[in-house]
Amino acid sequence: MLDMSDVVNDVDLAPPQPFTILRSTAIWNNGVFESVTTPITVFGIVERAGAKQLAMMAEADRVGAVMNFWATQPMYVTRGKAPEPSTMAVAPAGAMPGTVYTLPSAPPGGIIDLFLNGNLLNPFTDYTLDGVTITLGSSTSGRDQLFATWPITANVAPAASDILVYNGEQYRIVEGVTHYPGSGYWRAAGTRLSMI
Repeated sequence: MLDMSDVVNDVDLAPPQPFTILRSTAIWNNGVFESVTTPITVFGIVERAGAKQLAMMAEADRVGAVMNFWATQPMYVTRGKAPEPSTMAVAPAGAMPGTVYTLPSAPPGGIIDLFLNGNLLNPFTDYTLDGVTITLGSSTSGRDQLFATWPITANVAPAASDILVYNGEQYRIVEGVTHYPGSGYWRAAGTRLSMI
């Protein structure tokens, strides 16, 4: 199967846009289940849902605008506990233009995929990674987009559907998430809940 994850992050086709997954999981604490919400920053394609897709949704779920979200990061509807392969995706911190950027945490094994304007950089010639510090071989410009991804394994606890935050609005996933095995990306439709 053709790996389409590069297409989801290709700035020439549809510039990846940042959105946040609010992932709620339940933990057992002193005899009581407690909900824990973790924000996950994601880059992907966001667009309005089409008329055909809207017609398939129950009216009770359609309280606001419906948006489609594509990303290389998994997105979930309600689920049970299981270890899941996942991807950490972050925009490294640092001033542009510049050559030194910082990750929020050190990737396991010290290996990342680093993208500049959607193009995968070579770790041997384009940058070095030391713990959380990325040093580029040449300076970025003020208009460049830099983001990094690396694989992680998440122990997914019982949880409600993810809530996606885009442009200050929350969208609850209301349609089954589609994962395209071997293609490297997920698609989800979310209906607007509220302004935040």
